[in-house]
Amino acid sequence: MRIVWSEAALDDLADILVYYLEQAGPATAARVEARIIERIETLRAFPESIRTSERVPGTRELVIQRLPYIAFVQVFPDRILVLNLIHTARKFPI
Repeated sequence: MRIVWSEAALDDLADILVYYLEQAGPATAARVEARIIERIETLRAFPESIRTSERVPGTRELVIQRLPYIAFVQVFPDRILVLNLIHTARKFPI
């Protein structure tokens, strides 16, 4: 199954990486990016295994383990659409 990133999700990822680059340097930013992408990629095998979101109807929530982020995704028969990456301290709705 293919994974598609929305423009909003790409913007969220870019913002996250800029933050880590400025606060902790390029090595940390690279590790954060790798961790987020690795976690999103796990959806290819079992996209229905993540919880249905109660905060954003029609989506599912993927917790990015060891980081304070949640990915909101929609699962379709032919693709997984990454909608947003949200810091867990952020207020909802997105």
